[in-house]
Amino acid sequence: MYRLASGRVLIAFCLAGAYAAGAVDPELRGHVKDENDAPVAAARVTLRRAAASAPGPWQTQTDPAGAFTLAVPDPGDYLLSVAREGYYELKDRPVHIEGTLELTLTLSSVREVFQSVDVHARPAPVDLAQTTNQERLTGTEVNDILYPNSHSFRNSMKLMPGVAEDAGGGLHFNGSSENQVQYTLNGFNLGDPISGEFRTILAVEGIRSADYSSGRYSPEFGKGSAGMLAITTDNGTDVFRYTATNFIPGIDTQQGIRLGNWYPRLGISGPIRRGRAWFADTFQSQYNNDLVPGLPSGENTRSGWAGSDLLHTQANLTPRSFLFADFLANVDNEGRIGLGALDPVSTTQTVHSRQYFGSLKDQVYLAGRYLLEFGYAHNEFSNRRTPQGQSLYVISPQGRRGNYFVTSNQGTSRDQWLVHGYLPQFGLAGSHQIEAGMDADLLRYDGDFRRTGYRLLGLSGQVLSQTAFAGSGIFHVDDTDFAAWVLDTWRVVQRFQIDLGLRQDWDRLVRGWGWSPRLAFSWAPFRAARTRVAGGYAVTYDAVPLDPFGRTRDQAAVTTEYDSSGLPTGPPLPTTFARGPQLKLPRATNASLSVDHQISARLIAGAKVLHRRGADGFAFVNALAPDAPPSLLPLPNGSLPGLYQLASLRRDDYDALQISMRQTFSGQYEWMASYTRARARSNALLDFNAATPLQILPELVPMPWDAPHRILAWSYLPLPWKNWSWATLVDARSGFPFSVQEESGVIRGAVNSYRYTFHFDLDLAIERTVTLGGYRFALRGGANNLTNARNSTAVNNVIGSPQYLQFFGDEGRHFVVRIRFFGRAGGK
Repeated sequence: MYRLASGRVLIAFCLAGAYAAGAVDPELRGHVKDENDAPVAAARVTLRRAAASAPGPWQTQTDPAGAFTLAVPDPGDYLLSVAREGYYELKDRPVHIEGTLELTLTLSSVREVFQSVDVHARPAPVDLAQTTNQERLTGTEVNDILYPNSHSFRNSMKLMPGVAEDAGGGLHFNGSSENQVQYTLNGFNLGDPISGEFRTILAVEGIRSADYSSGRYSPEFGKGSAGMLAITTDNGTDVFRYTATNFIPGIDTQQGIRLGNWYPRLGISGPIRRGRAWFADTFQSQYNNDLVPGLPSGENTRSGWAGSDLLHTQANLTPRSFLFADFLANVDNEGRIGLGALDPVSTTQTVHSRQYFGSLKDQVYLAGRYLLEFGYAHNEFSNRRTPQGQSLYVISPQGRRGNYFVTSNQGTSRDQWLVHGYLPQFGLAGSHQIEAGMDADLLRYDGDFRRTGYRLLGLSGQVLSQTAFAGSGIFHVDDTDFAAWVLDTWRVVQRFQIDLGLRQDWDRLVRGWGWSPRLAFSWAPFRAARTRVAGGYAVTYDAVPLDPFGRTRDQAAVTTEYDSSGLPTGPPLPTTFARGPQLKLPRATNASLSVDHQISARLIAGAKVLHRRGADGFAFVNALAPDAPPSLLPLPNGSLPGLYQLASLRRDDYDALQISMRQTFSGQYEWMASYTRARARSNALLDFNAATPLQILPELVPMPWDAPHRILAWSYLPLPWKNWSWATLVDARSGFPFSVQEESGVIRGAVNSYRYTFHFDLDLAIERTVTLGGYRFALRGGANNLTNARNSTAVNNVIGSPQYLQFFGDEGRHFVVRIRFFGRAGGK
């Protein structure tokens, strides 16, 4: 079975001075560091008397330099515990305090290895210092928990309550669009500058944690009105470690035996120079050979190849200076993108994309507990999409045919700089920790679009309209943004903390400023500190995507309408895009409240509410026909001339109540269950395929990913037999909404007033860990969608069509096999 690494936590005691009894009050001081000598900030230090009935405990938290000071009432024998999520816990270590005692404590990072030592892998989850509204996935959970397409780190995000995936693969955090979240890798922005979406391939074995913060979070991060996802990668240590996963190709038995999907992954980490420099490198390659139901044999598969490599290094230049460097490369080549039951092979595209990312960050710890952090990162994205031919694209009530009408070549880059500083803690009506920083981005976008056109057919096959495009479609957009922020973490008393923050954003394209006040609190109402009440309010802003500004410099469309006899009803009508006046930074106001209670040492229950109101979001509005009925065509209202102006008119509302329970056991075993009642509404007619909506509605309607009810539960637990375990996932939610339309594309009735059938996914796998020839392996076999639920992904929504309201794209049952290699059995 999987077990966590050895629970040995190094502790070095160094007596700072001896004083006569009663001369000074006894005091415990020290530093907490990791196995690479880097300071561990925000570690919770707890001290209690050795006698069980004695008063206490006393707690404090390490500052950014890893230092702490804790006053104790009397000399004597105490038990010391140190806890930080992501590290092995130091639990009840005896210390004797007479005067002032100074300690250096070393915590080891939690790692997914193959041992049978019972350790405390995680600290107690109720942490007063945690004021943010946060969901966390650790690297061990990403690798242990079963979920569809478990090779994909992106897909693992669905293991977080509140995160949903739409039919097109888009991620939606707490009802948001994908570009309303900021995505960071070791502190640097990783989102696509064109769309603001997350397009990065990462090997799951290289992830230490993924933390999604929403509602109330540090003003250090501010380019996501719906929150931020912080991805942290594994560090190397002085011990070489390596893993290999899925190094044997899979076999698919659907419609005969054929080569299935193959996701070989390799991870290796260790020292560059022992005690001074380390590396961790993770490589992922994936070959997809997917079967798409609802299409004829031979035309129902799509394949592609992608690869990713992430190298993370750390070098301790001096005992107080730590240099971190990352290099990431992504390559993705996919065929038949867009293939579906209503979209045959001819309508698909071939996609070639690349991403390169590099960063440097230097942390310098100065005398007096000052910390300065400097960083620079550069990332580049390129994407080329090619249709299967140049035939006219046809949209009919029975589906699409012909060749897709867009050929595109896009390239973008981001240069980003940051500086971050911490001041020493000081006392004033409690203790204060002040931190402040600045960041700046330089962005570039080059687009080259060549479009043919598309034709709209009616129920009887007659031509209703035809759209062609004119202009070069070649353009360049650049932008600069800047932000400055400050945060005061104010511990009023031991059981009450307030975070006060302020952030200022400026963007050159919008020519606007955004002020973002942040307030959060955390309160332990009872002395035992097993219950925490936390809440807060924040104004947050989105990063400005470059896509809508490129659209204003792109090709123009010309649409011709036809009557029942096939003759034009009038002259061709042009549609153009332009920048509107008085653009604003998209923003949201967030209010949240949560209650967490530690039922036992490893069992916690929680409830939280989130209230978000978004405003000033980007949308294109047809100034020539602002009251035209909503339409589902690529260019809506083609029968009318169009002058689409970019405006700050989008509004989004999201409300949610979430209840959850989670329990951990020895080793890596745990389970989680949650229920979310949510409501996601917008006044924009949102489209999975368009980052910026083209229509604003007079009322708020359900978003396409609105799921009023969702139950999410997963587990990784031992079986009665030694070295056997089982993993499960239950994901049950309301079906996503959709609209029905007339043959002309105009929506009939209320927008998104219909829903897909109820979605239910049950995944189950059994795993056995074995040792062969002195090497360690884990063998997993199971099935996704065990109950063979339909879980459709497409629907014919054209009124009058013979297939009207018929659902397509049933998921089907899938059998999964995984083999993981962990190196020598005697390794650590």
